[in-house]
Amino acid sequence: MGISVSPPSAADVVRFLAGPGAAALAEFLIRQRWFAAKARGIHTLSLADWAPLRSVPPVLVLLVNVDGDRYCVPVSVMSSPPADARARVARLGAETICDAHWDPDFGRLLLAAMTSGRVLAGVTGRLCCRRVEPWDGPSAAEIAAMPVRPLAGEQSNTSLLFDRALIAKSIRRPQPGINPDFEITHFLTTRTGFPHAARLHGWIDYADGAGRTETVAVLHRFVENAGDGWMYTLAGLRRFCESIERDGESATPPPASAERRVAALAGDAFAQLRILGVVTGQLHTALATDPSLPSFSPEPITDDDAERWRRGIALDFELLRADLEVARARLSAAGEPAPALLEHAESQVARILGNLRLLADGSACKIRCHGDYHLGQVLKTPDAFLVIDFEGEPGRPLEERRQKHSPLRDVAGMLRSFNYAVHTVARERADGGRASLLGWLECWETVARRAFLDGYATALSRSPVRLVPPGEEQFAQACAVFELEKAGYELRYELNNRPDWIPIPLAGISRILHTH
Repeated sequence: MGISVSPPSAADVVRFLAGPGAAALAEFLIRQRWFAAKARGIHTLSLADWAPLRSVPPVLVLLVNVDGDRYCVPVSVMSSPPADARARVARLGAETICDAHWDPDFGRLLLAAMTSGRVLAGVTGRLCCRRVEPWDGPSAAEIAAMPVRPLAGEQSNTSLLFDRALIAKSIRRPQPGINPDFEITHFLTTRTGFPHAARLHGWIDYADGAGRTETVAVLHRFVENAGDGWMYTLAGLRRFCESIERDGESATPPPASAERRVAALAGDAFAQLRILGVVTGQLHTALATDPSLPSFSPEPITDDDAERWRRGIALDFELLRADLEVARARLSAAGEPAPALLEHAESQVARILGNLRLLADGSACKIRCHGDYHLGQVLKTPDAFLVIDFEGEPGRPLEERRQKHSPLRDVAGMLRSFNYAVHTVARERADGGRASLLGWLECWETVARRAFLDGYATALSRSPVRLVPPGEEQFAQACAVFELEKAGYELRYELNNRPDWIPIPLAGISRILHTH
């Protein structure tokens, strides 16, 4: 007679991962795109807390501390593990501990927990599952039958798609406090009629023994789309380049009257970018509509705000000089052209930063903003765009990401994204034809900026408070401050990750310094 072996319990899984399986858990983390310390490795790892979504077979939500950082790691015990080795954590007897996102039961359990308002007891804290009322999502019976699959390609979080109806996002690096993605989409869902962000349906917070909370998951309505704005724009730019090359115009620089020709060859691209500007202006208007809620109430930009922003950007550029010296040495050793240094631009940077005075005269307000706005943060829908991922720049502390700011910071991020799209497509072409084609692409960027800003100004005219300086010239000068800030951020990223892309943000910095 055969001997039956009981499957591991939830406690067995935790004891194993906290003890002999800790090395396997560390190796699993290092393999994940969302793990932030791949290059550094892992020195210390411990389980901070855990709570079961299901006891048999175990489906658990783990909170793991890694060298001072917190990670949310849901795991599931599976008899038939997924084919993708990255989803497997470790063997435990005859079973496999896996990333729970590849277990369809996990998604359905997560959704059921939110819709029913479950509170899951941990060892020292609890997971509080909530839904937005009134609930207009699927019933319990519909949830039990829903197909669920993880989305591929994400970097900082992991999302599950429920039958193209709902999308749940696990926040892999939760931080104490209110998560901006939850907070802003909750505000837009419950207090505004803004139609271009996915409706929030639910969320999960972890509360520790001292009452501190951190958001570990959010649930939104899924909106049909054709992919993100970055890929949509690149596809349009490639078609534009093919038209220029097909007509034999890439061999010569664009004439002075090229903008009309560019508009004809670009099809409806500029009409769509104008719509994107309208959506952006409507977003900022919606975020400025409720003075009754302190965390969202518009506030006049003060001299102290302007000075704080000026000091922060100036410090970034001071630090960039040292980084550029490292880049010069690295590129020179490889026999490549070295970038120009920034110290000769110090007075020009200071002059641009002086434009912050245009915001601090009491006529413009600061509001909650997106915080990391670019073409990759919007999805192309059939008639407009959908704004996603309101978490802000992931490298900044959570409280900084929740601070109110000038909406021009979002505008500048999108304008810099147009510039990156142009240079990304230019870099795909052969070196011989790149220079003349770049002239046409730069003309495309000029028209794209104008279309976006025209749509933005049209929508912003309905804001209940003034958010930007009056007049096109003052608007451009104030926006240049944040374009400069964003270009400096891009330069640091390229220095650390893609040194051969350094010329793109450097050219952007040079253009800003010499045109404003």
